[in-house]
Amino acid sequence: AINNTDRLVSLVNDILDLERISSGKSELHSAMVSAEEVLRKAVSAQQARTPKPSARIFYAANGVTVYADPDRVLQALNNLLSNAIKFSPAGGEIHLSARNLDDQEALFEVRDQGRGIPEDKLEYIFDRFQQGDASDTRILGGTGLGLAICRSIVNQHGGRIWATSTPGKGTTFHFTLPTKPRTNLR
Repeated sequence: AINNTDRLVSLVNDILDLERISSGKSELHSAMVSAEEVLRKAVSAQQARTPKPSARIFYAANGVTVYADPDRVLQALNNLLSNAIKFSPAGGEIHLSARNLDDQEALFEVRDQGRGIPEDKLEYIFDRFQQGDASDTRILGGTGLGLAICRSIVNQHGGRIWATSTPGKGTTFHFTLPTKPRTNLR
């Protein structure tokens, strides 16, 4: 009963969060943010939730800074990292990284060594209540809203999010964020 109640509370919170972001009622509090700091916080938060994770987690940010809301970026990274942990085999590795694409945009990646996502599902996994495999909800838990929330957060920042995967070898989630405030001056 407690597990089902926790799952229901999580589902309601995810739906409310997604609606706030989608409706524009969730304001961004953007500032210059160290990618390394956000990656470190995401890894620390996951390690606190899972004291003995079955996968090893590595991160590198190469001095990248982005203009973003650190709490929202952390929320997206927590969702992606939580999925990577959930789908990684015991003894696997998860790599988080950030690097500059150019002077306007940085690329974040979360790569696991899990079972991967079939190519025909990659386009749909960011939709609400979607998962790579429907049986995952029963076996591994989750609401099917985490990736939809990630997409909303990244889109709100003016970035893009997508996934690449090789079934049996793992999945990499990629998203971009701006490296400086946008100006409307031309």
